[in-house]
Amino acid sequence: MRHFNALDDSELQTFFKYPPAEFNRDTDREKLGLALGAALYTPGSRPDFAAKIIAGSYRRDTFSGLATLMICLEDAVADTELESAEANVVSQLKELEQASQSHIEGSPLLFLRIRNSGQLDKLTKLAGSSLGMLTGIVLPKVQAADLEPFFSALDRASESAGRKLYALPLLETEEVLFAETREQALMDIYSKLRHEKDRILTIRVGATDFSSLYGLRRPVERTIYDVHLIRDCLISILNKFTKAEDGFIVSGPVYEYFTAETDAWLSSKPEKVLWEEVQLDVLNGFKGKTCIHPSQIAIVNAGHIISHETYEDAMLILAKSDTFNGILQSPQRNKMNEVKPHLSWAKKVAAQAEIYGVLNEYYKPIDVLNHIRAKQLANQV
Repeated sequence: MRHFNALDDSELQTFFKYPPAEFNRDTDREKLGLALGAALYTPGSRPDFAAKIIAGSYRRDTFSGLATLMICLEDAVADTELESAEANVVSQLKELEQASQSHIEGSPLLFLRIRNSGQLDKLTKLAGSSLGMLTGIVLPKVQAADLEPFFSALDRASESAGRKLYALPLLETEEVLFAETREQALMDIYSKLRHEKDRILTIRVGATDFSSLYGLRRPVERTIYDVHLIRDCLISILNKFTKAEDGFIVSGPVYEYFTAETDAWLSSKPEKVLWEEVQLDVLNGFKGKTCIHPSQIAIVNAGHIISHETYEDAMLILAKSDTFNGILQSPQRNKMNEVKPHLSWAKKVAAQAEIYGVLNEYYKPIDVLNHIRAKQLANQV
């Protein structure tokens, strides 16, 4: 699969100097973590997600560009429906396992959000080898004490799946949020996850759960960074998990509003605020974002495209880093590039550029986004 698959070769040449690279679930961990992009959740009780995958529904129309589909057995499923939702997930995975490879090739990467390690063991026994249709397991409400039993259960699940399943820990508990416990909780989680780094695809954050612990909910016109209690926690998580030497990837929190309008694009309040929040996510070090509606997919992914100027600066720094560690004038002659302090940034830009592409000069990510949406709207007419 490849990001921006709604664009044909001619359109890719128009917008991109270097188009996005292809990837799949066997792509190396750091690139794959970057590639998750807009991760869309769907309830585990949904009876037709396998049929939609086989029919290619998640590769076109409003779902175009979706690389990551997360099947949720946690908050999206009521306690009274849990057992039937578990049975449904097992049935759907087995249906996918029986489908021909040609029918599922290019479909989004599948992840399963569980409630706890005990549930994962239960599903491992029920689903068996069909767990191999998954790329990873999302563990919500992580505390340090949860991690050892979870990784043991993940080992058993991977053995049944016949492939390594990645872990996606989700930070969203009061121990991580409240200032009096945050530093110790994050240190305890970090120390355990460092030892499992090669098995962790992304670390995810739950801003909605965080907000609920204070009885807060941001209005549609505000980004999560305007809610200072939550912002401070997110910054602490980034401070702990985005150190250049560690190689963790932290994914941005959900923005829980979307528009029902079919003829508006970045003219409605939800689209404008989401676009702004994605810029702030990337600026602060988040990569990718949890989504709740297919209209959010293109906005999130377009926000990760690398501009021509940014790429030129990064390539200059990387090219000179082995022989020179002083100051370089930027190709655009509008900024200072310092090889030593900007080197880790340049490496991250290069990795992101491979996955999301590099624009031709004079184009901006918003141009790609508007073009994709225009095509979607045209197809609806």
